[in-house]
Amino acid sequence: MKSMILYLFLCGAISAYGQKTITAILQQQDSLSVDRFVAMDNFGASYTIKDDILVKKLDDKKWQYTNFQLGNITSIDILNPLKITLFYEDFNTVIILDNTLNEIKRIDFNMTAQFKNLAAATTANDRNLWIFDTNTQQLEVFNYVQEKTPVQNLPISEKVIMIKSNYNFCKVLSTTSLYTYNIYGSLLSQQDLSGVTDFSMNNTDVIFLKDELLYFTNNEDIYLINLPSDKIAIKQFSLHDDILYIYDGIVLYQFQLKKPTKE
Repeated sequence: MKSMILYLFLCGAISAYGQKTITAILQQQDSLSVDRFVAMDNFGASYTIKDDILVKKLDDKKWQYTNFQLGNITSIDILNPLKITLFYEDFNTVIILDNTLNEIKRIDFNMTAQFKNLAAATTANDRNLWIFDTNTQQLEVFNYVQEKTPVQNLPISEKVIMIKSNYNFCKVLSTTSLYTYNIYGSLLSQQDLSGVTDFSMNNTDVIFLKDELLYFTNNEDIYLINLPSDKIAIKQFSLHDDILYIYDGIVLYQFQLKKPTKE
């Protein structure tokens, strides 16, 4: 009986996701041979990873950053292109880079005054990071200059998959929900997004991946994104303004999203 109820619930959730749609209009596509497409920044620079080397390209200029001692890069946050945040989960370390990919700060959380075991780290405001500490299961605002935590949130009992942020807000994706917190530690919303494996955010807009399909949400309704072809394999994706970038391992697609308007 419980299995049947769960099955009906999941079917209902999937059906609800498909009731509303928005259109993605193809603007451009370019061949790209990299291991990972990261994102485009506000200045038009692209960020990719090839053989564990972070590459930034802008017009005919190119910059690289390598740190093989720390292994694979877990996540890259280019919210502030002047202070790029790299997180290496295997070594519990965060690197801050400048706009030419020179290292300006290294935070080894194994060596901080209070040990923290990080599952995620992204950019916050000023000289702060958003971090998720698996020891406490808490999202924190961490000042990496003073090595202090001015803000902690209540523990999240579920497994955290990833976090994404802007300067004043952070979204935490767990196995069942998407939580939104402000810089003061207040929980603003909790949205049921069970089964989501990845997401990208831009202010209040979120694109998320579930069952190899992309959806758009603005903390209210959920819309299935209609791509011009169902043959596009989604390896990585990124949302910047109203532009959706999708990389399939061979081609980088650029789509203009026709976002829903409020009635």
